[in-house]
Amino acid sequence: MNNQPMVGRLLLNWSGGPAWNMAVDEAIMLSVSADAETGKQPQAVLRFYSWETPTLSLGYFQSNGDVASRFETLKRVRRSTGGGAIIHDKELTYSLTIATPAGQRGARHDLYQGVHEQIIGQLGELGISARPYRSDRSRIFDEQAFLCFQRRTDEDIIVSGYKVVGSAQRRAKRAILQHGSVMMRSSPWATELPGIADLSSKEIDREKFANGLTQRIETLCHVKFQPSELTEAELGIARRVELEKYSSDDWLDRR
Repeated sequence: MNNQPMVGRLLLNWSGGPAWNMAVDEAIMLSVSADAETGKQPQAVLRFYSWETPTLSLGYFQSNGDVASRFETLKRVRRSTGGGAIIHDKELTYSLTIATPAGQRGARHDLYQGVHEQIIGQLGELGISARPYRSDRSRIFDEQAFLCFQRRTDEDIIVSGYKVVGSAQRRAKRAILQHGSVMMRSSPWATELPGIADLSSKEIDREKFANGLTQRIETLCHVKFQPSELTEAELGIARRVELEKYSSDDWLDRR
């Protein structure tokens, strides 16, 4: 039996445009799926990124027509994953894409829970007490709220009763993408939603946090991540998907 960890790729993409950020996640997912079909390695990609301008990302099933007037000046994009709208401002976004066996369907709850456990552990190293919502149901919430961080699911990460991390998954034929938002600090566009620094009085360096979380996810997924960039094939897919999908008014306004 080969106990050597799988070799994965680590991408750090700071300050990407809204449509580009979503297109890159999709391009990586499609690339990993295609590689899995042909048996190529690596078959795991971890990406950390931020947004060049404050952005409102709509969940796949949300209506652009429901956006409140206070968000009108924000850039907008629609995600390919569900859930409520997210204000990408004072936060860190991650995506993890891994190959899956042929015929596997549905969500990977073990991956979702496992990644969130690693985030909780990384926060714990910084002296910040966090837990999944299933073990901290102290705050009333609206499951139909427009903003993601006003909603709750069992594995959402809670600090002092407030949601600070939420994630979502999407599948391709032979890969699964999980991406999520770690709210570092409250955004001026939603001051009612405090971030980790607001709740703990501790500032988090996003790059150090990403580095520590990378090591934890390596253990979780039995992967050794190596610094990487997008391949030419992924860049080609991302450019096409950005143009045809994520920057399209038809996609943003879909119902």
